[in-house]
Amino acid sequence: MLRTTALTALFLLGACAEHEDPLRPDLEPLDDLLDSGEVGGVTKGVAVPTLSINSSLEPGETSRFTVAGANPGESVRLLFGTRGLGNGPCLPAPATLCAAVRQPTILTANANNAGVATFNMPVPTTVPAGGALATQAVLLRGPANTLSIATNARLDVVGPINRLQPTNGNAVALTDARDITVSANRTAGEITVHAVNLNVAAPTATPRASISTGDGIPYNVVIGGNDDTAFVVVRGTGSVMRISDLRGTPTLNGEVFLGGEPTGIAISPAGTHIYVTSFTGGNVWVIDTQSLAVTATVDLNPALVASGLLGPSITNARPGLARPWSVVVTDDGDDDDDDEKVYVTEFFSQDDPSKSFAVLGDAYFDEGRQGIVYTFDVATRTVAPVIKLGSVANTGFNDSLGQPTGCHPNQLYSSAISNGRLYVGSVCASPRGPAVGGGVNSKTKVHGLLSVVNLSTNTEIVTERVVLTKAFEDMFVARPLPDDGSRRFPLIPNALAFVPGTTIAYITGYGSDALFRVEFAPNGGVLQIGSGFAPFIPLNTGATPGRLPIGLALSGSGDAVVLNENSRNLSFVDLGTQSLSSTQPAATPVAAGLETELNEGRRFFVTGLGRWSLNGQGWNSCEGCHPDGLTDNVSWYFAAGPRQSTSLDASFAPDGSQRIFNWTAIIDEVGDFENNTRGVSGGIGAFVDRVSSPASASDRIIFDGTHPAGTPNTNASQVNLNGAIHDLLFPGVAGLDRAAGAANLTTVLQDWARIEAYMTTIRSSQAPSLNANDVAAGRQLFTDHGCKGCHGGENWTISERFYTPSQTNNAVGGLLDTTTYSLGNLPAALNPFGANPFLRSAGSISCVLRSVGTFGAAPAGVTVSERKENMVDTATGATGYNPPSLLGAGSGAPYFHAGNARTLEEVFSSTFLPHTRALDANFAPTPQEMRQLAAFLTSIDDNTPTLDTAVGPINTIICPATFP
Repeated sequence: MLRTTALTALFLLGACAEHEDPLRPDLEPLDDLLDSGEVGGVTKGVAVPTLSINSSLEPGETSRFTVAGANPGESVRLLFGTRGLGNGPCLPAPATLCAAVRQPTILTANANNAGVATFNMPVPTTVPAGGALATQAVLLRGPANTLSIATNARLDVVGPINRLQPTNGNAVALTDARDITVSANRTAGEITVHAVNLNVAAPTATPRASISTGDGIPYNVVIGGNDDTAFVVVRGTGSVMRISDLRGTPTLNGEVFLGGEPTGIAISPAGTHIYVTSFTGGNVWVIDTQSLAVTATVDLNPALVASGLLGPSITNARPGLARPWSVVVTDDGDDDDDDEKVYVTEFFSQDDPSKSFAVLGDAYFDEGRQGIVYTFDVATRTVAPVIKLGSVANTGFNDSLGQPTGCHPNQLYSSAISNGRLYVGSVCASPRGPAVGGGVNSKTKVHGLLSVVNLSTNTEIVTERVVLTKAFEDMFVARPLPDDGSRRFPLIPNALAFVPGTTIAYITGYGSDALFRVEFAPNGGVLQIGSGFAPFIPLNTGATPGRLPIGLALSGSGDAVVLNENSRNLSFVDLGTQSLSSTQPAATPVAAGLETELNEGRRFFVTGLGRWSLNGQGWNSCEGCHPDGLTDNVSWYFAAGPRQSTSLDASFAPDGSQRIFNWTAIIDEVGDFENNTRGVSGGIGAFVDRVSSPASASDRIIFDGTHPAGTPNTNASQVNLNGAIHDLLFPGVAGLDRAAGAANLTTVLQDWARIEAYMTTIRSSQAPSLNANDVAAGRQLFTDHGCKGCHGGENWTISERFYTPSQTNNAVGGLLDTTTYSLGNLPAALNPFGANPFLRSAGSISCVLRSVGTFGAAPAGVTVSERKENMVDTATGATGYNPPSLLGAGSGAPYFHAGNARTLEEVFSSTFLPHTRALDANFAPTPQEMRQLAAFLTSIDDNTPTLDTAVGPINTIICPATFP
């Protein structure tokens, strides 16, 4: 039994002579110990401090114990062990106090000003669910610790893992206890912890901590197994941060640096490991939650190569082929992580060899690609054959010719598990024409899509696939709702979650500022779209609207918490009434001035509401084809022909120079994309002379040089390379007012100036970890064989606007039309415009174009059709293309203007020898050199030193340095 004695200054592990053998089973029952009057070294009736546990006990997780009743600053010891209660260690002679915990581990902490000491105690992984953990605390008190006192001993049962929240993370996480949120505020660069009260009509959020990441871009977060720790992916620094003691003093408690653009995060049900995807490396890091050590790296690239979807040019895996995004771990409810599986979405679509142009005709360009999901066992980490998510043959929306349109899953943003199924949210792309613009065609370009995978067979359940735009359109019509801003669609389904224990899913609509409800039947298939309370839940209402939702967390008690990127706040939603309950700040507010301009520019780039898409309903937006301002890797059929979405990270070079836009150099100002808003997206646009509510087409300034009666219109065309549409911002463009009187026309909105400001900040994805020798060798090959002659310079391209758009330079018959340039000694075939060509020819800035043999070229297995969006007329581009920047080239597959090459290796294949030999007639790279070139191109990001454009004596730049 324990004895009450004096204490010495040190509390060390030691064996008293009379200790019982720790393996003997003859310990007295706990009840007998508690009744004896001598438990914990304290005589019955003496006031003792208390030892409490403030979180669940789960194997391998850190639990929180508190000791109350200490003196401020007093040193406290916590003993814990797995061998039960009995004769524990004693303090050394001359006086001894023996504890009641057998073979303990000892932790030390000091009491705070309230006399409370807090311990974050790791529960040993050796304790199974149902096992016991013994604990006791001792307060070292008085001279030489002679007045020290111990708490009563505890014997607590370690419970099974009981994770209520999903294993996958997103931008906001809610603890199982519903009392703490952790937010990854991307544009603010802050990780914030809030104590929340969801039990009141208007939920509150009280700040507990804000951890700045600088330019780090905190992206996704997941709560640890102890419900008191968070793990946050920080993309800009390529790291994962651990935030501990969420309910006490939230503190950065470790960081592991990974590189390779970490993006998605998930945690095993028992909380022992986190899984983090590398968007640019194509792998998943497995990280121990206690040590933050990377215990394994699961390479997904071999599985993609083995699928055969990348074609014959690549037989060996390398970093950067796969581009994983969302990750989720199954949870079968037991306490064993090893029997779980991990599922990872491939962000971009891949070719679908089962589809052919011969069978489908033009529908092939909607249906000829598929989504991909990877999976591997937690225990073996062996990646299984890829899971294929098929395309949609009929979206339910016809084009302007009355033809059904299809789409293929792309941008696989979100995933969640429910009812034995994996649900994957994506942006389903429908790229083929015709696309006359406005009206029905604006409904046929992008769709929110849910694909469903049977987890027993790892195959898609095709019959349960949901085209969200069609499902919500049908619901709106049935209600009915007017065809105006009363309707909204989940433009970009970037976060997806199920109410715990149900088959009810909620989806955030990035770009439509709303939360969307889909209920599935127990046996699969859709049971209800929306609800009887509301068709969807708007977030952008009230005095503090929520704009651009990026994160979603649900509780089993009918609450939803949404994190909004643009407005930097939390929206609390009552799922029972399908209504917004309150909105609370989530991060440091946007500062006035430049930060506000950039923040608004980003919002206009993403949103499909208001003036930015058809009826302000969220049908499309710039972000719909340029995720994070980059590329969706889709070949869209536009007026000039099939065109891969260009990554916009290279729109502006570090020195401020701007490249000429589009593959055939037909646009020279950011504001020229107003026609995409008015046409492809069907929106009102932002060049207007007044602002009506709601936005009206009658507000538009007509700038194509026509003179519709009753409209403000310019005398001459400002479209694309004509005129200078920027002049509509300031100082104005000559034209006619609504009464047909002479006027200097200016827009009342500065939205395009803000979008342009935002575009100057778009970052390239970080390169993954690569073989340094291959990168160096590839850089040398790239230099020696003249590749830098088109892809060198400050912005990894020779495409640079050499003039300031103006009415004089850009007018029809203006200086660009009447000024010639010299080919110099550039090989004539690279710029085949004959002798004394004009700077502008056939609607393109011709001096920047390079003909490198890619028009119509395609290897076996790749179908390219060089037609304009009417799917009849021959596309432009036979005379050359505007060299794209190589920033982020590693994550930009497929390559060339029409997606002609599936990999970088295929870029250098014999199919594209004219391109490879553009400035070196004899270059024929070997397989080893292809690998090295691919490594170098994959390495190019914002931090890579650029190359000059000099190629021996050849003048590779033939546009004038300045003009006029």
